[in-house]
Amino acid sequence: MNISSCPICKQNLVIKEYYCGTCKVSFCGEFTNSGLEELTTEQMDFVKLFLIAQGNIKEMEKRLGISYPTVKNRLGEIIRKISKQESSPTDYADIFNDLEEGFINVEEALGMIDTRRKK
Repeated sequence: MNISSCPICKQNLVIKEYYCGTCKVSFCGEFTNSGLEELTTEQMDFVKLFLIAQGNIKEMEKRLGISYPTVKNRLGEIIRKISKQESSPTDYADIFNDLEEGFINVEEALGMIDTRRKK
């Protein structure tokens, strides 16, 4: 089960117990969340693959069959989610940097800007 907030009041949950199904031992206390609990299964799979690819976005493109901007967008969503940052729709520095570095073309940059404006 992957929940991090109360389904009733939407506040953060506190982990009070861990249990080992093999040796039947329980550890009680108040345990903190890592922040990764916020991620969906799909996002966790993306993170695992990103680590396996050693952070190589070009490798992620190949493995997932998606474009560079799509990889960057998914990565940005995950970073914002685990760092609790709100996305700034008017911050396009990363897009301009990717354009300047040749990772994306003008059409892709415009598409990414348009997507952020709609959020």
